[in-house]
Amino acid sequence: MSILADRVKFGILGSLDIRLEGKRVVVTAPKQQAVLASLLLDVNEFVSVDSLANYVWSGRPPSAYRTTLQAYVYRLRQLIGRAPGVELATGNAGYMLEVDPVAIDLRVFRQRVQTGRDLVRCGDVSGAARELRDALSVWRGNALSGVPGELLQQEARFLESERLAVYEELLSLEISLANHRRIIPELTKLVNSHPLRETLAAQLMLALYRSGMQAEALQGYAVARSRLREELGIEPGVELQDLHKGVLSRMPAEEIPIPAWPD
Repeated sequence: MSILADRVKFGILGSLDIRLEGKRVVVTAPKQQAVLASLLLDVNEFVSVDSLANYVWSGRPPSAYRTTLQAYVYRLRQLIGRAPGVELATGNAGYMLEVDPVAIDLRVFRQRVQTGRDLVRCGDVSGAARELRDALSVWRGNALSGVPGELLQQEARFLESERLAVYEELLSLEISLANHRRIIPELTKLVNSHPLRETLAAQLMLALYRSGMQAEALQGYAVARSRLREELGIEPGVELQDLHKGVLSRMPAEEIPIPAWPD
């Protein structure tokens, strides 16, 4: 990480968080928060005025939105534009926040995830698991927490799905490293928070079964099936059903495929 990035930090993986020269900068106006969050999602790229307007006003901008956006950008420049290595640029294509990518928590998260995946391809499963854990540690809470706007909250849900996919990759690695017993509390918490996520349910079942807890694994399937039927009106997918059959028939645990093994 560059020296400059230590002096400038922007966070969207949680509440909007800005640290400049060691001091926290607070953006209080909700619409200004939305402008900044929109620019951070596409940092170092121009975001068109129309796209910004859609984010800020949830697809229903007022007639004078261009002038209003200019005022919001001007105020943001007063807050952050004088920090080293930070520029809020204006161009024909719209507005762009220029900053070292390693100063943005989302970019740090994605870079570490990519490093972890590269390590898997190189056969370093243990190193990959550490890297994915480091990536997930960047998150401070729900993405864009407290930032207004329907479209921005939709982006936040996309980011949460990305986060959960990385969790699934990590937990597959942990199971392959025979850390199944250690991750049961973590998996239980994730399954309770995301009860319709079948891969997590399957991973918890397998971790329990590999830990010698067949009854608990079967109970986990029953709970997952009940939730899927009640909430979505569907049966569990093939992967979860096959795992259930394997546990029910006492198939050797090491012969059961690990769910969501990363490519």
